Formats: sequence, C-alpha cells, structure tokens
Amino acid sequence: MPVYRPTPTPAHRQTATMRAYGARNTPAAAPTPLIANTPGAASLAQAPGGALTVTWVAPAIDTTHDAATGFNLRSSPAGAATWTTVSGVTSPYLLSGLPAGSAIDVQVQSANGAGTSAWSATSTLTTATGEPNPPNAAILTQGPGSSLTVIWTAPATDSTHDTATGFNLRSSPSGAGTWTTVSNVVSPYILSGLAAGAAIDVQTESTNAAGSSAWSVTSTITTATGGPNTPGAASLAQGAGSSLTVTWTAPAADSTHGAATGYNLQSSPSGAGTWTIVSGVTSPYTLSGLASGAAIDVQIQSTNAAGTSAWSATSTLTTAAGGPYAPNAPVIASVAPPPDGTNSKLTVTWAAPVVDATHGAATGYNLRSSPSGAGTWTTVSGVTSPYTLAGLAGATAIDIEVQATSAAASPGAWSAITTGTSWGVTVVPGNWVAAATQVHGTSVAPNGGIQMTATAAPTAVTGGNFAWSASASTLPTTGLIAASTDGQTNGWGQYFNAPATAGTYYLWMLAQSASGTTTGALVTSAITVS
Repeated sequence: MPVYRPTPTPAHRQTATMRAYGARNTPAAAPTPLIANTPGAASLAQAPGGALTVTWVAPAIDTTHDAATGFNLRSSPAGAATWTTVSGVTSPYLLSGLPAGSAIDVQVQSANGAGTSAWSATSTLTTATGEPNPPNAAILTQGPGSSLTVIWTAPATDSTHDTATGFNLRSSPSGAGTWTTVSNVVSPYILSGLAAGAAIDVQTESTNAAGSSAWSVTSTITTATGGPNTPGAASLAQGAGSSLTVTWTAPAADSTHGAATGYNLQSSPSGAGTWTIVSGVTSPYTLSGLASGAAIDVQIQSTNAAGTSAWSATSTLTTAAGGPYAPNAPVIASVAPPPDGTNSKLTVTWAAPVVDATHGAATGYNLRSSPSGAGTWTTVSGVTSPYTLAGLAGATAIDIEVQATSAAASPGAWSAITTGTSWGVTVVPGNWVAAATQVHGTSVAPNGGIQMTATAAPTAVTGGNFAWSASASTLPTTGLIAASTDGQTNGWGQYFNAPATAGTYYLWMLAQSASGTTTGALVTSAITVS
C-alpha cells in the first residue's frame, strides 16, 4: 500500500531552500588594501609674495593599487635635498615662506590606509622677487653735538612685497627738498655734519634684489644749538729761541655741545692778565716773539658756528733764557736810480730778516757801498728802507750791502752784494710843462704837448720818450710816446693827448742811449685827468 507524503507548502519549500543554500555559501573574508600609485610630477606656478601654487592630480587605480585618500608634499632649495615635508595636503596647495628669487624643488606623495607611495618626480620653479614695502616714518633723536640719531624698523612683507635686505637714507634742510642720500645704512644711524639749530627732514627707503621702495613719510627735528666744549689745558714745550710750542686736543662733543671747528689762543706774561689773542690757530702752534727767560700764561678756546667756549685752564712755562741773538742778514730787494732826473743817486730797498732759533729780530740797519768790485766800503749806520745813496757820479756801478742790528752784542752778517748803476743822463722839465689837471683824450694842456732837457752825464742822449703811468716809482716800458728834438739845446718834445680814461696819472720823461736803453728818468707829481 503506498506511503502518504504530504505536499510541501510554500513556507516549507522556502525553509528548505534556505537550509540548502546556507549549507553551500559561507561569506568570504574582506580583501587586503593596496598602496596608491605615485602621483605625477606636480605643476608649479607663481603665487603672490614669492609663494608657489602646487597642483597635482590623483593617481589612477589599477589591479595592484587602490585609490589615494590623502597626499603629502615636500620642498627643498633646488638640488640641496634638504626637504621640508607637509602632510595631509590637498591640491591646489599654496607653498609659502620661501626665499625670494630662489629655485625650489617640489615632490608629492599619495597616502591611503595601506601606506604611502613613492615620491613623485621633482618639479622646480624659481620664486618671484618683489620690491619691499617702504619703512614707516623714522624716529629722530638728538645725537652728539648737532648730529641726529635715526631709527627705523623693517617693513612687513605681503602678497606683493618681499623682505627688505637693505636701506637708504636721505636728509634735507626742512622744506628745501635738496636731499643728501646715504646708501646701505643700518638702524640706528648717526646723521652728522648738520648745521646747528636747523630743522632737518629725514626719509628712509627699503631695498632688495628686485629694487627699492618709495621713500618713507618725512620725519623732522631741529638740531641742537650748543657751542663746543672747552678744551683741556694746553701742553707747552720750548720751541726755537724763546718761542713756545703749544699743543692741545679737541674737546668731546655731547648732547648739548657741538664739535669744535676752530680754536683761538691767548697769552700773557704770567699773572699779568694782559692777554694777546691769536684767532684761527691749529695744534701744534708756535707762539713766538716772546721775551727770553719769561714765564708765559697760555689759554685755548674752541669755536664753531654756534659760538665759542670758555677759555681753558691756564698753562704756564718760562721761555728759554739766552740771547739776545744777532739777527739774520737782510735780503736786498733792489738798488736802482730814482726817477728824480738826477744822475747822482741810487735808492736801496730791503726786507726785515726772518727770526729763528739762533737769530733775533732786527731793530736797525747799517748800509755800506763801494765802487763795483773795488771793495773800498763806505758805511752809513742807522738807516731804514728805502734808503737813497747820494753824491754819486753818473753811469757809475755801485756795490751795496745791508746789515741788521739788535740789542745783541754783535750785529748780523752783511747781506749779499747787490749792484746798481746811476743814471748816465740828467733830465729836467723844458719850457712846455703839463698842467696838474687835464681833460681825458684831449691835447695836453696848456701847450698841446711837453718838453724836456736831457743832458749827457756822461752817456750820450740819442732819443727820448714820454709815458703816462699810474705808478710814480715803476719805470714804464709800454705805452711810450716817442719824443723829437725840438731845436733847443738838449731839448726833446712832443705833442700828444691826455689819457683816454679819467684818473690819477704820472707823466714820465725818459732819455735814451744809442742802444735804446733808458739812461735817465724824471716823473712829474700827480696829474688829475677828468
């Protein structure tokens, strides 16, 4: 008899199916994560302020590399491989804080749960070099004397301005705009050489490799007006003869006293207070003309544009005893016949000899003369320069020497010989004599010309000249007016005009020898030409 099997219901069929499926399909384990691929080389672009913008794309996924879930970035000065790493960056990334004008290497690295990829190929770009911002207005304070101390701070950098690497400074009398520039200065800077008590404008400027900024806002201050400090007491030492050598040092400048630019010196017999002042001296200074064996007080005073200091403390020293010393020999300046028309005189001029360590000052002079080369001297004592030697023969050469004297027991040495020759002709006015007043550019009043008599004494007269001159002592050699014989005995005359320009003149009458040399001269008194 068949076995009865009930027909399965849908629920029964489902349960059975599930059992059968569960028995055959146990769930599989999760796959192992894979490191992401290395990104391609990053793209670099300039960004504001010398920064760089770094851009990259996520690497592809393949059968052995999963997706990147993050990125790291590193940078280094080009070629140095001294890397600075930034983790967890995203593209695009702003790489800032870089030096201006520098080549920078950049690499990028992928990251995910499995780890990090190799670094990408290197990308390199040189950062921009931007000019710096201008500094803020400088702070000005009084420095030593009339100088100023200038202080400023470096300006900030921003997206369009790089760091300042240097500074320039300029100054001007306030409002004048006449700037004096000093380059490559550092803060604080001492601005010196300024006028005392003057308002000064100051500006600063920043620089770097890209250029320079605008000038800062102007700062203004008025310099101090103090005169210099008083020098210390001078040092005194014996000089040549009875002179003293005076030495001193410049006094210090400070906030109320400027630098000394000059010095005065005063001296007095010690304790007398009868000061003799010498201005504008420099150290060392030789104080001469002092009495020998005398105590001398000396003081120094400093000066500048603002004024003078007090006198220094007194220094005292006694001059060397000795002497009096005989003077040096004078130097004869000239021995020449005077223009007085005579042939019997020579005028001698000389200068006082110098004083030195072994020779005192001259207080008088002797003069001696001799026919040239004879050495038969005739001496005249107690003469002064100029001295006229009279009683000579015409056309005679005379040797002259001069000797200086003083309180010393012996006079000085005789000078070198100087030789002069008396005129060989005598000259006197003729019958036509020029009036003391004349009208310029017109005929000489009152006769239209003048006349002279030139007599051989003993030199023969072969010609004559007249000449207008502003000097009554220097023989004229230009502007000569030739004279002609006029029928008178030894007479020479000529018609001519007064000078073309008004003034005071002297009219010279000159006799000539056969060689054309002037052998006699006579000059008139002053003639006024109107």
